[in-house]
Amino acid sequence: MKKIFVIVLGLFSSVYGQQLNDQAYLIEYKKAVQLFADSQYDLAGPKFAKLCEKEYANPMVPYAFFYNALTAKNKGNIYQSRVIFRQLFEKYFDWDKVSEARIIYAELNFGENYFEEGLKSIEAIQEKEFDAIKKGILNQYIPKIKSISTLKELYFKFPTQEVLARNLVEKIQANRYNSKDDLEISDMLTNRFKLKEIPKNKDAKNNSSKSLSDEETARLDFGILLPFNLNDITNSAGSNKYTYELYEGMKIAAEQLKNDGIIVNLHAFDVKKTKLDFQLLEKKEGFKNLDAIVGPLYPDPNYEAVPFAISNKIIQVHPLSNNLDLLKDGNSIFLMQPSHLQQSKKVLEYVNSLNYSKSVSIYFGNAKKDSVFAGIYRSEALKKGYTITAFKKFNGTLQKLVPETGHVFLATDNNQGIKFLQSISYSKITSEIICTASSFAWEKTPSSVLTENVSLIYPEFVSKEKEQVRNFEKIFLEKMAIYPSFYAFAGYDLVYFFGKMLKDGKDIFKLNIGSGPYKDEYLLSGFDFSGKIKENAIVPIVKYKNEVFEEIYR
Repeated sequence: MKKIFVIVLGLFSSVYGQQLNDQAYLIEYKKAVQLFADSQYDLAGPKFAKLCEKEYANPMVPYAFFYNALTAKNKGNIYQSRVIFRQLFEKYFDWDKVSEARIIYAELNFGENYFEEGLKSIEAIQEKEFDAIKKGILNQYIPKIKSISTLKELYFKFPTQEVLARNLVEKIQANRYNSKDDLEISDMLTNRFKLKEIPKNKDAKNNSSKSLSDEETARLDFGILLPFNLNDITNSAGSNKYTYELYEGMKIAAEQLKNDGIIVNLHAFDVKKTKLDFQLLEKKEGFKNLDAIVGPLYPDPNYEAVPFAISNKIIQVHPLSNNLDLLKDGNSIFLMQPSHLQQSKKVLEYVNSLNYSKSVSIYFGNAKKDSVFAGIYRSEALKKGYTITAFKKFNGTLQKLVPETGHVFLATDNNQGIKFLQSISYSKITSEIICTASSFAWEKTPSSVLTENVSLIYPEFVSKEKEQVRNFEKIFLEKMAIYPSFYAFAGYDLVYFFGKMLKDGKDIFKLNIGSGPYKDEYLLSGFDFSGKIKENAIVPIVKYKNEVFEEIYR
């Protein structure tokens, strides 16, 4: 590194004597360089910064940027140095000494563990004369990466780099516990790069009494950011009872995954409604190394969590919300619940399969979410060529409804579904009725109102006929002395699904999660994030048949 720096200084010095258009600029530049040569970085820095702040038409400007970046580096301000180097590359990408600058920029990034940025800089250097220097840098820093998942992620982004392939194979072969995918990757890379097989560690023993290190297994760490009192986690009473059930379901899933050879450590954090709740977590040791976070549930702490998760490449999962606005800031944020838009599309697919006439009457309750859902449904119905017969608020009383030969859609809550279905009967409407499941309070709903032409949009649906549901209920009842609600089932499915998706590392995660749908192993109706969508596309539609709810479409 010192050799290349001396070469660069020599090259720069030879330019000083050239005739320049802006003599004043050259005079100030030489003063700054002299201060730099005398190691007076506090004085040199402001001078170089001033020489870089305007669009000077002077051939020495890129040199000023270079020295400005080196000054910041030598002062220990690595972040500022990296920023100035990026400005240099952006403004003067065709500068004849840009490769020398990229070498130093690459080392800065590797030294700060920004391996991807360092590799990008290395690969941007095409001149053969730098091959030995590039190889030396890579051999110095890549072996320091201990994580198999990090090496895999880097290799799939830089597939021509033998040093990545070699170190990844070494890590996999030295690991006592490997997934099938990891072993296949190891064989593939060994053959592709003609690598020598690494002797396995004869001293490694399958001693289950030892705690496994990160290098020994694909261990996952999930941060559970929910509004509960972690000092009394067994107390399920109170207004936030659902958080305890959600968390208990997660713990049961983690136990199940352990039986399957996947270790998921759940780290519970009490995150309520303020930004400070999350800001305090950022200072905790190891928090930025989480593989996934669940939540936060409220806007203010989530506003803080999103950029943190993105910058640290942490998967973020929202367990209860179906708000698409939560997805706008990143590609690693997921909604377990289908949005109103997704629900509308699936319901219209289902209705279209029934061959009714293409008209719809849309009703909604008093809540804002009801009118929003109704509005989205109307918009999607119009796109599909439906005629809107009615678009009205339903006030919860028995009333005469507009005649409808197509289908009827209702979005409401507060058990207004009963009065609505009575109004349907009173109005002698016999076409298909689509209601949100929240339109009914099930403990107060007589089964007689759920006639064969009534279908329910039911994202929270749990089929009690599933064997895994019955087994889960038994385990949960033994632990909590109550029967599980939807929240417990959701907590289980979330950890079980994302644990399986992440077990092979974040590079394979993208392939795994996009290969859906996944339906059979889950307590709810499963997951589908295929097609690069970030919200669950599974929308259960159920009917009441033979005294039980049956899923008829999803």
